[in-house]
Formats: sequence, C-alpha cells, structure tokens
Amino acid sequence: MAKFQKILVPLDGSANAMRGLDTAISIAKSSDAEITGYYVFHLPLAAGIKYTKAMKDDAQKKAVKAIGPAMQKCERAGAKFKYATGGGNTASQIINAAKKGNFDMIVIGARGIGGTKEAFLGSTSNAVMHKSKVPVLIVK
Repeated sequence: MAKFQKILVPLDGSANAMRGLDTAISIAKSSDAEITGYYVFHLPLAAGIKYTKAMKDDAQKKAVKAIGPAMQKCERAGAKFKYATGGGNTASQIINAAKKGNFDMIVIGARGIGGTKEAFLGSTSNAVMHKSKVPVLIVK
C-alpha cells in the first residue's frame, strides 16, 4: 500500500461523509498521515444577493455540526486531524483545496445514488473523481 501524508476528507455532516472519514482514518493510521476535514460553505448563487449576518451564522453552525463530530472521531481513533473551509461550488472547492494543499488523496463519501438519477443530477463525488488531478477514493 502506498504511503500517504495528507488526506483531504470533504465533510457535510452526513452519514456518507462519516463513512468516508472512517476509511480515511484507517488509511491515515496505517501510514501516519494527517487528515484534513474540509467543509464548503454554500454561497448565494445569484449576483447581487448580499451574504447577511444571519446567513453567515447559519453557515457557521452547519460547519461546526459537520467538523466537530469528525474531529472527535479522529481523536478517539488516534488519527491526526485538522480542518479547513471554503465557499462556493462544492466540487470545485474540493478540487482546488486538494491542489493548493498538496494532498496525496481525497477520500469522499458517496450518496449512493446511481444510474439514471446520477446521470441527470450528477454528484459531488462524481465531479471530484472526474476533475481531480489528485487520486480520489469514493466510499459507498
């Protein structure tokens, strides 16, 4: 198995993201790697919409709900953990973070939909897998 030093794990507070984290913890412990949990804030889509204090507060609460349990899980498992955040298109932010942070791999939980739904709806994990220059492990 290849040795990894830096693993990026996108977090959104879902059970799927936590499954990805579980796999990242196993990989990190076997190679003494550091896990970075990454949360992407969803910014207003339309130009001219002001990002209000209430929106910022709500986004911060969601980030804490996603990152806090992941941090605790890593601490209990004895895995090194830190976190980072970004804002914008989720897949693009993950890809950019992986590139800028010189990560060895991305471990991302999949929603588990497939076939026709995924072809029409797309998914973050699918977009990351196809556009990332960094190896991606998708956990179902």
